[in-house]
Amino acid sequence: MSNIDVLTYGFSLSSNQGNFGWSTISLLRVNGTHILIDTGPSSRRRLLLSTMKSHGLEPNDIDIVILTHLHWDHCQNTDLFSNSKILVHPKELDYAKSPKRGDWATVPLINEVLSKMSVNPVSDGDKVTDGVRIVDTPGHTSGHMSVSVESDKGNIIVSGDALSDGGSITRGLPQNVFYDKSQATDSIQKMVDTSKIFYPGHDRPFKIGSSSIEYIEGPTDVEIVNSIGNSDIVGVSYKVQRQLETNIEITQK
Repeated sequence: MSNIDVLTYGFSLSSNQGNFGWSTISLLRVNGTHILIDTGPSSRRRLLLSTMKSHGLEPNDIDIVILTHLHWDHCQNTDLFSNSKILVHPKELDYAKSPKRGDWATVPLINEVLSKMSVNPVSDGDKVTDGVRIVDTPGHTSGHMSVSVESDKGNIIVSGDALSDGGSITRGLPQNVFYDKSQATDSIQKMVDTSKIFYPGHDRPFKIGSSSIEYIEGPTDVEIVNSIGNSDIVGVSYKVQRQLETNIEITQK
């Protein structure tokens, strides 16, 4: 069985000054193998390193890095893991070499980073290690993939942005779709049919109940602190929901 820990929690926050891009980074420990799922944005680099250290790990201790997709907020710290095996869907690799004009989420620099690393293309059904396998979940991007994890809690899906937050269940869509809405809805249905526990890309881990989505761990508030002195504004604190009342039925959008 796998042991799963969240190193950085994802949140869906944006402002009139831009998107925070705070995504979930998960750590799997399976029979002595350390697996990281996504590496997050560079703005959380220090947080990632400090939470890894609190788990007794340095970047060189990570054996495998799984990238759900190649958007900047999920892969900017990949360069830290130069000794790791990197797993990415081949469609993501192909697209990142020549993204569509105006696609602000896919940063071409990732190609230079990956060219210096041990990259293994993987796709639906591929086994990563015991109890961990790849699930194709296209829609948000053409080559988006999620990770199915067998744990003592049951089957868990680390869903990246294919199921970005708890609200994806009600909407039948992730927050953003860069590729295909129909495929995005099909991917959510595919995941919900096989699991009730999710570690989403921009929300805290949750389980699907009979009439609500219940968060199972993570902070109950987010504090944004002003780091510039001599200001009247000290900071802002946001409360986040403990559970989400929702219609579990997914409808085509």
